[in-house]
Amino acid sequence: MRPALDPLSFTDTIFIGDTLVAEVKGRNLADVTGIFVKPGRGVEVMLGDPLNKRKQPVETGPESLTITVVVEPKAFPGDRRIWVTSADGESNQLLLIVMM
Repeated sequence: MRPALDPLSFTDTIFIGDTLVAEVKGRNLADVTGIFVKPGRGVEVMLGDPLNKRKQPVETGPESLTITVVVEPKAFPGDRRIWVTSADGESNQLLLIVMM
């Protein structure tokens, strides 16, 4: 089954220059293989916590997933969409608003 992300489990705003590590809730998240953002200019998304910002174990399982969002200082403000993929397809998209 395709992964599904719960939009209520994810903060929808981030400021330019910030890094956010968040646990996202949903369904069918254990087999997620990729994460994407669009438009991506100035915003990077990663599965897990590769920058070790939380200093605690990464959440992973069928109903939770840890993601990292990095917004560069040169990023433009505005709406972005974030989604994950697995072998079964793409998830729904989460709204992320980049603010000044």
